[in-house]
Amino acid sequence: MPLPSDRTTTQNVFGYTDRFSARPGEQLSFHISCEGPSAYDAALVRLRHGYDGQAGPGFLEAEVPSTIDGTYSGQYYACQPGSYVEVPDPRGLLANPDALVIRAAVFPTLPRDNRSGSLGAYRVSQSSVGFTGERQAVMGTWDEATMTGWALLLDDGKPSLVWSEDGQRRTLTLEQELTAHQWYRLEVELPSSAGQITLRQAPLDHCADRVAPAAAAAVPEQATAAPSAVRTASSMPFRIGALARRDGDRLLAATVFNGKIGGIRVERATDDAREPVAAWHFGRSRRPDGLLLWDVVDEGPHMLQGRCVNAPVRGVTGPEFQGVVEDFRLAPDEFDAIHFHDDDIADAQWPAAFTFEVPEDLPSGVYAVRLRAQGIEQHVPFLVGPGRRRKDVAVLFPTATYLAYANDRIAFEADGMEMLLGHTPIVHKEDLVLQDHPEFGRSLYEIHNDGSGVVFGSVRRPLISLQPRYRASFMSEGPWGLPADLSLVHWLETAECEFDALTDEDLDREGHDLLRDYRVVITGSHPEYVTRRELDALEEFTASGGRLMYLGGNGFFATASYDPDAPHLMELRRADGGTRPHQSPFAERRHTTSGEASGLWRNKGKAPQRLVGVGMAAQGFDRCTYYERLADSHDPRAAFVFEGVGENELLGDFGIVGGGAAGAEIDCWNPALGSPPEALVLATSGPFSDNYLLVTEEIFEMLPGTGGTEQPAVRSDMVYCALEGGGGFFSVGSIAWTGSLSHNGYDNNVAKITGNVLRRFRDEKPLE
Repeated sequence: MPLPSDRTTTQNVFGYTDRFSARPGEQLSFHISCEGPSAYDAALVRLRHGYDGQAGPGFLEAEVPSTIDGTYSGQYYACQPGSYVEVPDPRGLLANPDALVIRAAVFPTLPRDNRSGSLGAYRVSQSSVGFTGERQAVMGTWDEATMTGWALLLDDGKPSLVWSEDGQRRTLTLEQELTAHQWYRLEVELPSSAGQITLRQAPLDHCADRVAPAAAAAVPEQATAAPSAVRTASSMPFRIGALARRDGDRLLAATVFNGKIGGIRVERATDDAREPVAAWHFGRSRRPDGLLLWDVVDEGPHMLQGRCVNAPVRGVTGPEFQGVVEDFRLAPDEFDAIHFHDDDIADAQWPAAFTFEVPEDLPSGVYAVRLRAQGIEQHVPFLVGPGRRRKDVAVLFPTATYLAYANDRIAFEADGMEMLLGHTPIVHKEDLVLQDHPEFGRSLYEIHNDGSGVVFGSVRRPLISLQPRYRASFMSEGPWGLPADLSLVHWLETAECEFDALTDEDLDREGHDLLRDYRVVITGSHPEYVTRRELDALEEFTASGGRLMYLGGNGFFATASYDPDAPHLMELRRADGGTRPHQSPFAERRHTTSGEASGLWRNKGKAPQRLVGVGMAAQGFDRCTYYERLADSHDPRAAFVFEGVGENELLGDFGIVGGGAAGAEIDCWNPALGSPPEALVLATSGPFSDNYLLVTEEIFEMLPGTGGTEQPAVRSDMVYCALEGGGGFFSVGSIAWTGSLSHNGYDNNVAKITGNVLRRFRDEKPLE
C-alpha cells in the first residue's frame, strides 16, 4: 500500500514481534513495515550494551548467524488505532436495516474536538495523536467508499443516523449536541418499507450525573424523515464503537467513538410485534472466573457474539450503575458498558514477514532482529529464555515496566515536564520518529484524546523507546528501561557470569517453579510494575534459600496484570492513592484481565519493603548523587560486600545516569512498612536537591519541607539482609545504580560491590 501523504518526506523501517520472549524450540513471528525502502536486510544480533555516549563502552552488538538473515521485499502496512467490537453476522441480520428498532446508551467523552485544560499529574494540554471528531460511530455497517449500509453515530456531537438509498447518503440528525460525560439513551426506528424513520435521544437519570443534565439544559429530542428509495446494504461487518474502511485486503477502524456505550438492544418490527435480534451485555462474562476479556456476550436468540478489537476498556460503569459496588463481577448489570477510544491499539495486525524458531543451542540473553535499509537502522528486541540446562543466575527483566513506558511522548504534551524534571526535556532522535507516528500508540503514563488514562500496553506494535540506543528525555540523556538494563547485561559479560533471561510474563505464568533451580536472581534497574504471582514467587524464592539482588529503584511498586488469553497485552489501572500519572474513576479500578484491584502494593499489604527491605521514597531528575557508608557496613556479616573498597570512599560519585549511582527514583529503608529489623543498612545517599520530592503516598497533609534538602526520608538506602534458610537479599534502592557499573572500564567501587555480592550469593554456603 502507498504511504499516507504526510509521510512522503520520511523513510524508515519498523517492526515488532508477537511477544517479548521465547525459549529454545519455540517460534517468534516478526512483522515489518517499510516507509519508502523497497527492500531491507534482516540479521539476528545479540545486544551487549546500549548507551552510546562517551562515558561508557558504547553501543555493542554481536551478529549471530541464523535462518532469518537475508534481504526481504519491503511493504508498507498501515497501523490503525481505534477500539471497537466486531460482530460476525453470517445471516445478515444486521446488514439490512429494514424494520430495525435500536436502543443504546451512550456516554460521550469527546463528542467534539474540544478537549481543553491541563489533565493528569503532568498537566497534559497537548495531544500528539491527532483527532478529528466530526463523526463518531456508535454502531453500524456504513461503507463510506461505496455509500452503502447504515450507521448510528454522532455528527459533530449530534446524534445522527446515516443510511443508503440507491447508493446515495441520507442522514437524519438531531439539533442538540450531546454533553460530554453524560449518559443518554439513543433510539432508532426504521420502517420495513414505507413509513417514517425516527431518531430519539433522552438524557438518562444516573447516580453520578444528577446535576449535569439540568446544568446543560438537556432535554429529550426527536426527529423523523421519510425514506424515498430502497435502502442499500453494505458488505462491511457490523461494528460497535467504530466502522470499517478497506485498506488492501484488510479492514481497519474508521469513525471511532470516544466514550462509553452500553445497554444495546436490537429488535425487528413485524406487523404486530417486535422480535428480538440482539442484546449485547458488556458486563456479562461466560468465563468461570468472570473476567471481561475479548468476547462479548449476546443474550439474544441468534447468539451474535462479538469480539473486542484493540482492547477497549471493560469493567466500566454503565447506565444502571448504582454507585456502590466496585467489582464488575459482583454486579454485571451495573457494568454493562465498554469505553472505546480512537487511539487504542493492541495489535497493529501487520502480516508476518518471517518467523524465527529459536535454536536449541542459542544461549539465553537479550537479542534483536536488526533491520537495515538505505542508511536506516531499527532493532526489534526480544529475549531468549532458558533452555534445558539452566544457569545458577537469572536476570529478571522488568518487561511490564518496559510496556508501561513504551512509546512515551509526555515530554511533547505536558506543560509540567520542565518543572518535574528540573531541566528542559532533552529529546532523542527516536522521540522525533515517534512524534511522526502517533498511530503506534501511547504509553501508560499518558492520557487518551478524551482525557481518560491509558491502561493497556501491548507488545504487538512498534515500540520506539525500546531501541537499544534510546535515551529518555527525562534522564538528562541517560538510558531508561531496556537500554539501561543492557548496562547490567554488559557488566555480567565482563564479569564472565552467564545468566538466564526471564521476563515478568514468564514469572507471572509459571510462578515459583520458574525460579526453583536458580541460586541468584538479579532484577533490572526499574521493576516498577509486577503481578501478585510474581511477588509471591519472589517471596517464596528468598524464603527457600534463594538470593535476590535488587539493583534498581521504585521496584515492586504497583499492580500489573496480563491477559490470560493474550499475554502480549498488559493491564495497568491507577487507583486513587500514591504517585500516579492519572487515575481511573471510582468503580473502574479493578483489572478485567485478572480481577486484581489496581494500585500500589504497599496499599494492599505487600509493600516492597517486605520483599527487599526498601521502597519508593522520592524521585527527581536533575542530577544523581553518591552513597556514604554507615555503621552497619562494618558489621562482620557484611564484610564481603566491601572487599576492596575503602572505608571513606564515596560510593558511585560517577555514572552515565545523572552523574551518580543514587538517583532518579529512589527507595529507602522503612520498618513501618515492613523492612526487616535484622536487615543491615549499609549505606545511604548523599545530598539531593529540592527537585527530589517525597512521594505522595507519604504525604497525608500538605505541609512544607518535602524536598531533598529538607526531608530526611528523601534518600536512597543500600540494604543487605540474610534470611532463615540460607537466602537473602541485597538492595541498592536506585534506578541509577547500574548506570555507574561501566565507569573507568568497570574498575570502580560500584562494580566491585556488585561483583562482591554476586560472588557471595552464588556461593552455596548459607548467608548470615
